[in-house]
Amino acid sequence: MNWYIVVKFFHIIAVIMFIGGLFAQQLVRWYAKKTDDVRMFAAINHAAGKIENILEIPGSQATLVLGVILALIGGFPIFGFLQGATQNWLLVSNILLVSGLVLVPTVKIPHGKKFEQLLQTALTQGKFSPELHTAMDDKAIKLVYLYEEVSLIAMVALMVLKPF
Repeated sequence: MNWYIVVKFFHIIAVIMFIGGLFAQQLVRWYAKKTDDVRMFAAINHAAGKIENILEIPGSQATLVLGVILALIGGFPIFGFLQGATQNWLLVSNILLVSGLVLVPTVKIPHGKKFEQLLQTALTQGKFSPELHTAMDDKAIKLVYLYEEVSLIAMVALMVLKPF
């Protein structure tokens, strides 16, 4: 059995979960913002969180682990020029991936906790608060998701094209 092909297959499945989960949850959250009913918003937003927990997070973790295993089996230079290699596409991909992972504990989790508190308060009051509307349009979170989306597309391009 060719383990490289088997690991590559599961790596691709993990990438599909990661990318599909990220874009699906963003689409669901976009839809949630269209409602004027705070309870409906909370339910749809909860669904987006489920997508994140079922697809995006496990997909990102599996992508990382299987990617490292795939690189080791395939003999790809994980650290590029830092290990004396001439190929650096994997190093750039790793930098993009790790920088995206750093944004989770530094931006997404703190903003998510604040958002959740505001949402619970709005649910108790039965209406959107100005603070919740402000949190829904948080520019930092929008930039984080934009970075994740663009960097994921760039990583896929680097993996497929191996341009340098």
